[in-house]
Amino acid sequence: MSSVEAEHRSMCRVVAELSWLSRLLNELTISSVTPIPIRCDNQVAIYIAKNLVFHERTKHIELDCHFVREKLMGGLISLHHISTKKQLADVLTKPLTGALHRDLISKLGVLARTNLRGCWRLIL
Repeated sequence: MSSVEAEHRSMCRVVAELSWLSRLLNELTISSVTPIPIRCDNQVAIYIAKNLVFHERTKHIELDCHFVREKLMGGLISLHHISTKKQLADVLTKPLTGALHRDLISKLGVLARTNLRGCWRLIL
């Protein structure tokens, strides 16, 4: 599976969950903020979602493309590029260097500190 296909399929799953959550909040008469920003580090996946251009390499993700594009044009979501070094989800999905790992978990609000015995403990 290419990285574009993987990113787009992930984007489709996220949009499906956001669509469901938005409908649930609406049924509970709780207003949701739209468009919901989605950040992706793959510019080609964003381009395919925004510009309905198909060719031989994207025909197997065509249904996903239509679904994401429909929600994008409907105003439920907005798509934004984010550099790989700032992608918070990478802390859960990729092996990272120590410095980048510490930087991302600090942005998530996870702090690490030691006790007097030198053992590390995560604080949420």
